[in-house]
Amino acid sequence: MNHFATKVSARRPRRQHGMAMVLVLFVIAVLSLLGIAGTRSAQTELQMGDQEMLGRKALSAAEAGINHAYSLISANLTGRPGVPTACSTCWGFDSELSGGGTGGALTSIGSTATLNGVTYRFRAFGGGSQDGYYVQAADNYDEQTGANNTSFDRDDRIYLVSHGRVGNAERVVTALLTGNSLFGGSAILARSSITLSGGSTTDSFDSRDGAYSAATALADGNVRANGSINMSGGSTVINGNATATGSVTGSGGSHVNGTTTNGAPTLSFPSVPACGPPYSGSSGITGGTYNSSTGAWTVSGGGTGSLATGTYCFSTITFNGGSTLSISSPVNVYTTGQVDLSGGTVANSTLSAASFKLFMSYSSTSQGIKVSGGSQSYMAVYAPDCVVNFSGGLTDFYGSVVGYSVTATGGTRIHYDQTVGGVLGTGVQLSGWHEVRN
Repeated sequence: MNHFATKVSARRPRRQHGMAMVLVLFVIAVLSLLGIAGTRSAQTELQMGDQEMLGRKALSAAEAGINHAYSLISANLTGRPGVPTACSTCWGFDSELSGGGTGGALTSIGSTATLNGVTYRFRAFGGGSQDGYYVQAADNYDEQTGANNTSFDRDDRIYLVSHGRVGNAERVVTALLTGNSLFGGSAILARSSITLSGGSTTDSFDSRDGAYSAATALADGNVRANGSINMSGGSTVINGNATATGSVTGSGGSHVNGTTTNGAPTLSFPSVPACGPPYSGSSGITGGTYNSSTGAWTVSGGGTGSLATGTYCFSTITFNGGSTLSISSPVNVYTTGQVDLSGGTVANSTLSAASFKLFMSYSSTSQGIKVSGGSQSYMAVYAPDCVVNFSGGLTDFYGSVVGYSVTATGGTRIHYDQTVGGVLGTGVQLSGWHEVRN
């Protein structure tokens, strides 16, 4: 028995050694699995980190696209109401909305590119051929009635949409862009006072929706003055709001069909830089007598003077004796002196006030522009440093007017054409910036 016990005792170390080897191999296998799992986890974390980094780069690219578009549009508005350069006939954001939201100042971003079936302006930004930002202008729903028309900007507000792409990462940022209308959404604006008498009235319409109709006219014929607003005569009516830094007064039954506000903040009216001399050449100007050296244009004796599409610089304009100033396409006119249309008619066959814009750098508190005697005058007048007079049986004025002081007598009916709201001054604001997430 002792011999057997000795043999058994001798064998035990070998068995223990074998078990130890198994345990070691097991530990090594576990550590190997842990190592593999750790490596894979590290690789996953690195991939996630790389993807996050790409996402940040894509967001930066999208933000760069918004800033680029904003800077281009801001530069396009610099110096207004000076002579426009990037767009000779349009002023608001309609041009940016053209081409599916890739027109106007946005053309300087780069060539067009299609992303998810939508056209954008593309600027390369990064190493890949499709890396960069894709920018588009988008209309907000600004129609008062009916479906939205994405080609018209009616409220001087559009969205900028920018897609930033880097590798397989894509981020989208939008921002609201707001312009400052020179005409402030009003039929009449004045640096000093407004006087309405003899049955003069205001209301509004939008020529993009069709010709003016009294039956569908809107009560948005607002008037605003840094001084006082004086009304007289039983049939003198402001179909809109009357806002004055001074006070709004009425007599003889005249009244305001909107809100009356006294003590309002003072508005700022940027002056118009002198366009000349030198003045425009004779190209595009027909009828009457025009002297390109002095910039004076005169049409009399029942004649007709017309202007082709473009921007013109005159010293003075005089139409008398039943003469007609004819406009059939978009025109901007700048003058350094007086404009006398008291003996003539403005015939704008486009029936849109935004198609005929008159800007005056002339400064006078006695007289600047006289308009009378025309049955239908479609135009926008911006003359913040001189007096504007409507008189002499002028039946209808379609558009908007800004003057040092504005007087309307003799039953003048001023119909604010909302298209002129897109005539923008300097400055543009960016707000509502946010990232679009699914």
